[in-house]
Amino acid sequence: MARPSSFDREDALANARNLFWRKGFHATSLKDIEAALSLKPGSIYAAFGSKKALFSEALTYYAHGVAEEFRSHMAQSDSPLTGLIGYVRSITHQSENKMPSNACMVFKTALELANDDSDLKELAAQQLTGMANLFAGAFEDARQAGEIAPDVDPHRAAVKLQTSITGLRGMIESGLPPADVQNLIDDIIADMERLRVAH
Repeated sequence: MARPSSFDREDALANARNLFWRKGFHATSLKDIEAALSLKPGSIYAAFGSKKALFSEALTYYAHGVAEEFRSHMAQSDSPLTGLIGYVRSITHQSENKMPSNACMVFKTALELANDDSDLKELAAQQLTGMANLFAGAFEDARQAGEIAPDVDPHRAAVKLQTSITGLRGMIESGLPPADVQNLIDDIIADMERLRVAH
């Protein structure tokens, strides 16, 4: 069955991303996908091949969006460390934007598929590594700029920051009171500020 002439692949991916982000891979039915994409089963398979292939493309679409948002944020920042700190501060604004879930879709996928023998599990792991590498690059830039000490390990700092952000977003999703959310953000930022070299 051919796709309808009005089919917009990016719109379909955005809708699929939001659906899978909210419900996860296993809990999402074909009926859910039909409703979210406004497509018949034949059109879905013609466009994406399978539920698994659609999920893979939607997860990649999500990860690319997060990476581009991060790069854009850093490009507008006065310095690498200041940019990283501002990114942490922005998490509360993200949670107010009516997203399907406050938790990271990639991390949710990694947890859901942790015991599966699936290439989707591997894809999620690769995307988590990709985000850590973006953070590590920013920490390396901060080191090169003299914002943080030469002996700071960018990879180690990046993994710590990624773990903090992932946990924070999960706690926001769980309903943590706003005051506690703000305290966590303040603590994460305080840890990062301790890396700053005094001038």
